[in-house]
Amino acid sequence: MNKRNFFLQTTLALFGLAMMVQVHAQSISSTAPKAANQKQKALSIENQQATQQMKILAEMDAKNAQIIRGNLGALAALPPMSAMPPIAAMPAMPPMPPMAEFPERMETPEANGFTYFNGKNFTNADDLKSKEVSQEMAVSKSADIYIENTSRNIVIKSWDQPKVKITTTVYFEGDGKLSDEEWFEKLNITLKNLGTSVKIKSGSIGGGSYTMNGTTFGWTGQPNNNVAIFNGNGENVGSKSNIKRVVTIYIPNSNKLDVESKYADVQISGKINNATIDLTNGNLDAEDFTKLYLRSKYANASVGNIANAEIEFMNGRLTTGNIDDADLDSKYSTIEMALVKNLVFRSTNDEYEIEGIDHLRGRKNYGNLRITKLYASLELDGTNSDIKVRQINSGVNLIRIDNKYADIRLPLREVKNYNINYSGPFSTVYGNFEKLPLKEEPKPASKDKEDKLSEEIRSVNRSVMRAYGGDDRNNDTRFSAVGGDGKGLKIEMKCQNCTVDFK
Repeated sequence: MNKRNFFLQTTLALFGLAMMVQVHAQSISSTAPKAANQKQKALSIENQQATQQMKILAEMDAKNAQIIRGNLGALAALPPMSAMPPIAAMPAMPPMPPMAEFPERMETPEANGFTYFNGKNFTNADDLKSKEVSQEMAVSKSADIYIENTSRNIVIKSWDQPKVKITTTVYFEGDGKLSDEEWFEKLNITLKNLGTSVKIKSGSIGGGSYTMNGTTFGWTGQPNNNVAIFNGNGENVGSKSNIKRVVTIYIPNSNKLDVESKYADVQISGKINNATIDLTNGNLDAEDFTKLYLRSKYANASVGNIANAEIEFMNGRLTTGNIDDADLDSKYSTIEMALVKNLVFRSTNDEYEIEGIDHLRGRKNYGNLRITKLYASLELDGTNSDIKVRQINSGVNLIRIDNKYADIRLPLREVKNYNINYSGPFSTVYGNFEKLPLKEEPKPASKDKEDKLSEEIRSVNRSVMRAYGGDDRNNDTRFSAVGGDGKGLKIEMKCQNCTVDFK
């Protein structure tokens, strides 16, 4: 390329660049005035809006100032406080009418046991009238007497007259002109002759209600064994809680008695020849029976001497006098007995305390059996039942026990001649005698497999005891012992995992 062409090209390039700069400058100069005009226009609009708002606020301030000036003028027109009339000069408020007195408890009509509501007003129960009402009926010597009772304490008295008599006390207001028979109907007590038997039924009394100040208060029956209160028409209008409902029944002592009572106490005085008593949720207090069948649940019973007794007792406390023969089935109870000749029993988780007994036979699981004096024999099996005999009489000829996991005490201090055969793995035995190896008794061939399995189990137990440093000889106890000539008391005992004290 020659110099002339190079100079020409360079000149053209510079000229083009100059033209581009000039065009850009013209573009900038034409855009700037437009942007400035738009900004100035926006500021003008904002100024106009601000001016308008200030004008509105000024008008509002003027109105508020006018209202305030009017209020101040009204206040200035009021008279001064000194010109106001004194409060003492104002008319007095009318007196309040006296308030009616209400009992502390409105939910029951007895109102603390001293007042009741008769449908119109509350009345002091001490002002009530009362009288004894009665019914009676002649009975033969062979008639059975049935008593069905609910929620009312009854007292049964035996006498030598050939009739049944019922007495109780009724509380009422007014004249009380009802007959005894009508009162018994109101009290829900009936006395009926049904063929060769007599039936007495004592039930709950229906409730009532009253309305005061638009509110109705009601009650169902007589709560807590309270005595019912009646008005002059024989209507039940409440109850009195400081006196309990009691019905007294007189029966011949030679007739058979059958009592079924719920939620009430039963008291029997005098000797009854033959009685059947079914008691639930109540208490029994009785004297002597020739023959007694007692079934009790959730109740306590105290009876006197019994010639022959058959008792089912659960969840309660039974206390008896002397008994000749008894069959007793008990659960979860405490049994206290005086002197017993013969007792067959089945016990589950009970506490037995017997003062003295000739012959005792039965089964006991869990709980304790304590006998102060044993006179003849004891045969017992069970599990987890501790047995403690405080004194073994010289006339005892047999003690046979099959037990597990128990503590047993049979002191042989007063027994001169005895023979013991004991078998009990994992047991500890204390005694003032020499333990001799127990002779194996011949066993049926059918038990060979069972005996072999038992021996294998004992062998495993011995191995475990040796592994832990124990003495397997003290934990697989089988021995016999003889005291004196060995011809007196015979003791046969099997007790696994037991502690036995013969001292």
